[in-house]
Amino acid sequence: MKQVARVLSTYSADLFGICSVLYELGGLVVMHDASGCNSTYNTHDEPRWYDIESMIYISGLIENDVILGNDEKLISDVIEAAQETNPKFIAISAALIPLFMSTDMKGIARIIEKRTGIPTFGFTTNAMDTYVLGGNMVYREFLDRFCPALDGSQAISDSSSISVNLLGVTPLDFSIIGNVEALKEYFKDCGIEVNCCMTMGCTLSEMTEAYKADVNVVCSSLALDGARILNDKYGTPAVLGLPMGKAACYELEKLIRESAVDGKSRLLGSADEITCIPPLEHAKSSFTLRDRAKGGTWIIGEAINAAGIRYVLEHDLGITEVHILCPTQVDAHMLREGDVMVRDEADIEKVLKGAKCVIADPIYRRILTRDENGNLPHFINIPHEAYSGRMYRSHIPTFIGTGFTDWLTSKVNADQDSIGINDIMKINKPYRKNN
Repeated sequence: MKQVARVLSTYSADLFGICSVLYELGGLVVMHDASGCNSTYNTHDEPRWYDIESMIYISGLIENDVILGNDEKLISDVIEAAQETNPKFIAISAALIPLFMSTDMKGIARIIEKRTGIPTFGFTTNAMDTYVLGGNMVYREFLDRFCPALDGSQAISDSSSISVNLLGVTPLDFSIIGNVEALKEYFKDCGIEVNCCMTMGCTLSEMTEAYKADVNVVCSSLALDGARILNDKYGTPAVLGLPMGKAACYELEKLIRESAVDGKSRLLGSADEITCIPPLEHAKSSFTLRDRAKGGTWIIGEAINAAGIRYVLEHDLGITEVHILCPTQVDAHMLREGDVMVRDEADIEKVLKGAKCVIADPIYRRILTRDENGNLPHFINIPHEAYSGRMYRSHIPTFIGTGFTDWLTSKVNADQDSIGINDIMKINKPYRKNN
């Protein structure tokens, strides 16, 4: 019962991370599950659903097919859909029921590709892991297959200007409130060309030209394996971090220019150079409850974003004792002594007990406990689309750029930051009145 979530939410699942990364790339994406999974994805985790066309479907798994192991039904349905839609690729992922039945997703993918001639990928997901693991599956498989090995035939720019690939850009971490545009504007102001923004405003053909970039900027831990693949193939260094706040905007540009010159990978907020990017399994942290820091300020969220917030607090605001609670399963080398990686509600409650300040999605406010004087920690709302979906989208700040320093300063110095009504309640309020 320890893993039961009484009052908290869960992060977007691994198969939704796959859908989010692949959404704009022109492929047929199928979630193998009973009806309902697709509506959950497009309602809560995919803000592009009503504005950008895509081919994301649910297999409509039924009880008889599960009991009898009728994989041919899935295979024939996917082939029929592919014949009608002519996708650039096919991707199938599994929810919990196929996992229990030991469905061979990769084997099914090989059969579909053999019959259709269309590149097909099978992802062994489980709908229980977070979107970060699902996103890394896509980056690992797609960049390995679609990015060609350099053989001298590729046209590589001889321009003296620096170009970058932005890895890990999806609405799950950046939403659609202007952060992606601000990210591109930041690099334009720095005089750095964006070769490819994976995968918002990006095509599959642009992804195949990833070799043209001098540096890969990892904007979310869901793309860590993508940086490793591109480093192995082309020797392209990676810089892990986001331009959040005044100090980070200056420092990130400096790190990118250094990496473009010496070919070494770097982390924002660390003096260490990364000689090689290890596989994802080595990036899963062992930061446990036993070694956690106590008190101070706690930031909850995806590792690279949380590290960006910490950088602002420490370097722009001069705040000390800032720690990260990462519930998304991959630390992206951003965690340090005193930080923790936990997912269970009971463990999160233990970590936050005694905290002076908590910066997190508004849902986490529910789990805060009062101190001996009856006071709650100071809470700063930074909604996360991958956690609360569309509920608080209008409250997500533009966290890219120098202006984030002033925004966060105002929140730190203000009284308790509360959201009285969420976006869904605003929409439904007229209907409640009519009733």
